[in-house]
Amino acid sequence: MKGNNQYVYEKSTSKLIMGMFALGSLIAMSGCNSSLVDKQPTQVVDNKPIASKTENASPPKTENKYIAADDSASTADGISQVVSANNQFAIELYQQINKQPNQLNKNVFFSPYSLSTAMAMLYTAAEGETKQQIQKTFHYPTSAILNPNSAALYNQFNKPNPNHELSTVNDLWMRQGLSPNQTYLDTVKRYYGGQVTNLDFKNSPEPSRQTINKTIAKHTKQMILELLPSGSIDPSTATVLTNAVYFKGDWKKPLSVRNWVQPFYNLDGTTTDINMMYETDTFGYVEDEQVQVLQLPYKGDELSMLVVLPKSKDAVAMQNLVKNLNTTQVSRWTETLEKKEISLYLPKFKLEENYQMESLLTKMGMPIAFDSHADFSLFNERLPLVVDSVIHKAVVEVDEKGTVAAAATAIVIDVTSASYNAEFEANHPFIFMIKDNKTDAILFLGQVNKL
Repeated sequence: MKGNNQYVYEKSTSKLIMGMFALGSLIAMSGCNSSLVDKQPTQVVDNKPIASKTENASPPKTENKYIAADDSASTADGISQVVSANNQFAIELYQQINKQPNQLNKNVFFSPYSLSTAMAMLYTAAEGETKQQIQKTFHYPTSAILNPNSAALYNQFNKPNPNHELSTVNDLWMRQGLSPNQTYLDTVKRYYGGQVTNLDFKNSPEPSRQTINKTIAKHTKQMILELLPSGSIDPSTATVLTNAVYFKGDWKKPLSVRNWVQPFYNLDGTTTDINMMYETDTFGYVEDEQVQVLQLPYKGDELSMLVVLPKSKDAVAMQNLVKNLNTTQVSRWTETLEKKEISLYLPKFKLEENYQMESLLTKMGMPIAFDSHADFSLFNERLPLVVDSVIHKAVVEVDEKGTVAAAATAIVIDVTSASYNAEFEANHPFIFMIKDNKTDAILFLGQVNKL
């Protein structure tokens, strides 16, 4: 950003970056029976810096093919609106996931930014009530605000940083043989750095699926190897929108690991013996009657993990925390942190979570996108398009050195046969048959001419 907006711009983007992983860490901690590990972080290979965006520059030729987006119309206020929308969606989705059956036995971890960005690309092509429902669910501002300010965040996240790795990539996969809506393509390329690839979904659905999965694996440094499961792409697939996010950051000060085990009290009442990480140091800290909140900084102090710990081990305490969580509360915790000497004990853990988002998003207010009434203008042909699936995967590993996390989202859009609500009003003569269904033998046949 330029001029007087610079400070607010950096504050807003830092707030969203922190929210992506601080909230994710809070979410990870809220589950039970964590996959607690005592191993080194995932090895990162081909760790090449991502080229930074320069005004009106040609796309840098880097390994992940980062393409600078057009953020020339972005403003500090616009960025703040996009950040607020992302964070509001994050809290509401978190609460919706926690309403699912048997959630006491499951962890939660996802990237609201990945989901919101992938859906924003589809939102650009939505019309009518379909668009209205997506907007309400994801809290998007107007497209004139959403697009350039999403571009600003995208560029910010892809800037090289000596203290951590953070990158995000958007891809648009289109079916060969169809004529894409050029205005839509231009918008995705311009504001989301969307890289458009034509695939033969109709004749080669499985090779197409493998191509997309290999690309996502590359973008996430092999942390997410198979985003699209077998059978998710078929001859009816018209478009797949994907977003990938990757993060790797070391703690500002490495933690130590105890060489003896102690219990971790799972949410379902069971316990797991683990080796805790620990450190006595000065941390950002705040508490109230219900929770303790600690900020654990990453190297460079630009990102941090926010850990929110209920004071009670009872499941009801966590359930009340989840129920009452909101963006105002998260902001209040962050703003009231004070430096205090703290003895920190934190488990090492690794989470791998998969979500089929259709049911969750339907319950959150956008059912039309998934049925025959969906209205998307992706192609010049007026095809009956419907969102077949929204698939999200997220992985995080936290140990004494730091954190590695990746997430990816795929929105699969199919061509569906048009459906009609037909009327059958037998108010005039008709024929009827009584037949054997197994053999199709007609046993009786009649015609009603007069009643």
